[in-house]
Amino acid sequence: MEFIRSSLLKDYTMATETKKIDLPTNPLSHLIISFDGAGITNEVTLAEFLAFITKISVSHLGTSIFALTSPDIVGLNAYLYRAMPVLTQNDAADNTMRCLSLVIPFGRGIFNPLECFPATKKGELTLSLDTIVPTTSMDSAQINVEAVELIGAAPTQYLKSTMLTVAAPGATGENDVDLPIGNKIACIQIRMTTFPATDSHVYGVETAKVLVDNKESGYSIARAQCLTGDMIFRLNTLPRDIAAFGDVLPANIVWVDYDPLTNDAFLLDTEGKSSVKIRLDMGVNEATYLSVFELQAV
Repeated sequence: MEFIRSSLLKDYTMATETKKIDLPTNPLSHLIISFDGAGITNEVTLAEFLAFITKISVSHLGTSIFALTSPDIVGLNAYLYRAMPVLTQNDAADNTMRCLSLVIPFGRGIFNPLECFPATKKGELTLSLDTIVPTTSMDSAQINVEAVELIGAAPTQYLKSTMLTVAAPGATGENDVDLPIGNKIACIQIRMTTFPATDSHVYGVETAKVLVDNKESGYSIARAQCLTGDMIFRLNTLPRDIAAFGDVLPANIVWVDYDPLTNDAFLLDTEGKSSVKIRLDMGVNEATYLSVFELQAV
């Protein structure tokens, strides 16, 4: 098996725009997208970087196979690779160059010839970068994009990652959200607006339950507090037991995981089902962001 790693965008000056790029035609393992620039007055934080990157999307013949906002990509990277995306140069000095890299995956593991995006024709597969000029936090901001192709790969499936924006339901309490039907679901990522803070014990989503054809499937109930505990199985991070260390990031994300052993044994199969829902018990009447990581057959 051979691979090709190539540059698709080199030192491109970040602008407030949607930048579109045609992707290579060979089977694709993943993309690497890096954002870098010089801090204004002090270091550029992860949150500030993510505010510049509104959304990253990949579409095939007009159909989304990847469409996530930057915080949700951080969550996906942490889920898949058990580590946070790399952010260089922890230095608060003015004009310190910092670089954040995000991985856009087409399989749960990289370099997997059986799980990647299949070969396409020129112009069929497109990357879209929605960005905002980071004028207040960073100078000379640039974007680089590279792709990893797997020559001769014959995948049977690929990872499809898309987001559902769930509007505020109008009240607290149970809120049923329809999930995609037809594929096997590896994980449902929940990014909340409200997470416990000073003098608050409230989560935007207090509990989650999954229903397939109105029958509980796997998660009969999972409390947000306990779902954060599950991050020990996925997120390799140093203990952060004092305030100076900051929060474990992503700080407001939990995973409803159907691939806990990464061996396909517990995937949520939705093929042929009439109804697949996640029931969110809302602690706060507010918007919630769900990202669904599915395995799409080729």
